[in-house]
Amino acid sequence: RMRSGIEPLCDRCLFPMALRQFGEPTALAMKAFKCGERDCTRAYNSSFGYFDIVKDRPLQQKHQQMCPEDGTPMYMDAISPERIETWRCAQIGCNQSAKFKHQAQGQE
Repeated sequence: RMRSGIEPLCDRCLFPMALRQFGEPTALAMKAFKCGERDCTRAYNSSFGYFDIVKDRPLQQKHQQMCPEDGTPMYMDAISPERIETWRCAQIGCNQSAKFKHQAQGQE
């Protein structure tokens, strides 16, 4: 389960993300953090990791930063002026984090 209080950054445009609900209010609806940048389709939750929302449907991304402790997708928590990304696990009870040099979009 995803813990409360996380504040992911968009892994593409580095904008803060806000928690939203997607889909119809049925069993298929899901909550995810959505990028605040205009026209950005990126979202994050601890089940899918980072993905795109197109016509209210998730398009999952293959590459994710995975938590070495529990194997779930991590989120980008911060980026330093030196372009070092800090990634954290979103799961309740897990405090794993990792640092990576930022790669410009399209260099995956």
